[in-house]
This record gives sequence, C-alpha cells and structure tokens, in this order.
Amino acid sequence: MKGLRKVLTPFAPDQSGASGVLYSMGALTVIIDAGGCTGNVCGFDEPRWHDTRSAVFSAGLRDMDAILGRDELLASKIKSAAERIDTSFVAVVGTPVPATIGTDYKALKKLIASRINIPVIAVPTNGMKLYNEGEKEAYKALIDEFAAEDPSDAKEQIVLGMTPLTYGKDHIDISLDDIRNIRGVGKLIAASSSGIDACMYLGREYEIVSPVYRNNIPEGIKGRTLVCHDEVVGKTLRDAGVDCDIATFFKLHDIVKQDGDKKITEEDEFIEMVREGGYDTVAADICLKELVPDYEGNWVDLKCFAISGRT
Repeated sequence: MKGLRKVLTPFAPDQSGASGVLYSMGALTVIIDAGGCTGNVCGFDEPRWHDTRSAVFSAGLRDMDAILGRDELLASKIKSAAERIDTSFVAVVGTPVPATIGTDYKALKKLIASRINIPVIAVPTNGMKLYNEGEKEAYKALIDEFAAEDPSDAKEQIVLGMTPLTYGKDHIDISLDDIRNIRGVGKLIAASSSGIDACMYLGREYEIVSPVYRNNIPEGIKGRTLVCHDEVVGKTLRDAGVDCDIATFFKLHDIVKQDGDKKITEEDEFIEMVREGGYDTVAADICLKELVPDYEGNWVDLKCFAISGRT
C-alpha cells in the first residue's frame, strides 16, 4: 500500500517547518487549526522550547468556525493578541483545516493587516507535505514582505535552511534583520533543500554546503556509503571525499543529484537500496536501522530531528 508506514513514525509536516523558520524572528505566529497541529509543533517538532520562548498560538477554530470560514473572528483574535504582545509582525500558518475549506490567504492577510499596525505574512502550508516544503514557503513569504531591494546593513554571510528540524542542536537561526538585508549579503549558503529553494527564489549565487559536515566526515564512515539525510548533507560528504550515494525522504534537486542518488517516499525503497546497493556503510538516523535488521555492514548515526525527534 502506497504510503504505508510499518516501522517509521510520521515525519515533521510543512506547518512545523514553517513555524520553525519563524520561531526566532519575533513573530506572533498563528497556526490556523483547532489546536492539534499547534500541539504537534509545540510538543514534538520544536526542540528550542527547552531553551527559549516564541509567541506561537492556535487559532482555536471550532467546527462551525472552519465550516463557515469565520475570518472576521480570526482577525479579531489576532488583533487582541497583537495588542498584548510585543511582536515585530504576524504570521498565519496553514494546516489541513484552511486547505479543506479553500482559504484565500491573500484575502486573509489583507483582512488582518487592516486591523493591526504591523506587517502580516501568510504561509500557505496544508499539513500534507513535509517540513522542508513548509520552510521553503516561509522563506518565500518573508522575502516577499521584508527583503529590501537596496539594503543598507548586509552581513558578509547568511546561512539558509540550517534549522533544528534538519540539524537539531547544531542549527543556525537567522533574524528578521537578516531577511531585510538578504539581497545585499556577501555570500549565501544553502545548508539544506529548503535553503536551496530560498536561494533560488532570491536569484542570487550561493554555495551548497552543510557547515556541520564541511571538512568534518563523521567517524566510522568507510568504503562505499549510502547517506540518507537531507540532500545537502549527502552532497557535503561527497564533496569531502566520501564515496556515496544519496537517499532522501525530502527533496532532491537536479543541481545535487548524481547517478545512484534517489528521492524516496516509501520504507520499502530505503530497504531495497540498502539490501541491493552493496554498501559498506549506511549513514542515517539510527531509527532507520529498524527497517533493515539484517544489514551487517557499518552504520553511522546521522541524526535528523524531522525523522526521529532526536537532537
């Protein structure tokens, strides 16, 4: 059965990816749901809750609110929250609820903006895609709203896509000021698939590399290797001299893909690659080892928070 998971738990969805990008930017983030999606974001998909706080709210939609599309009520709730919280802007993040009723995000953004005196962005996630797609949509919304055409205070370097959902505790946060000045940055680095998408959207030259694994091959990798993680992690290890194929449950851009690399969606596809690839080493989150208990080669644990929830 397509999409059936027998061993792995569900991966972090797109609304979690969007919320993760917004977490460190001083936003009032409103997830348009009844509470369940927000619970997943706050309870499972955001490791920074242990150390820092962010203003993340649920829209608290009741059945009839969703059915009737009571946007006026949502706008009033957001206005009330914005008046009580010191925030730079409001971000509304989609879930399956607004996707099901066909919410017009442009109209919703305009309605909310008419009630408050701070910027508003809308991230049209639908809860049916994976976290990297939500990160991509959040970067696009931020760039559209805030990136200055002629920035005055740009950094020498900005890393995009190095979020906790990909890198756990090794993440690098960017600020709203970074977004404002991003068109003038000296160097852009794409540290994940969503980073590549954001850089492509900007239309700037960029380098594809993981700062964590640049010149830092994990101990234990040897021989022919299958790297199952974000595509940029695999590319960085390959560029550092590892003889490897890349497998990823997320996105695989043509600019990264080589013969032997594969975008996978099913557990069985990963199992087939491991069993038939003749790899000396598999470098992947340890939770994936349950899929191939008969694999006798070398296993190197590359944590991916979006897969296992391990930092």
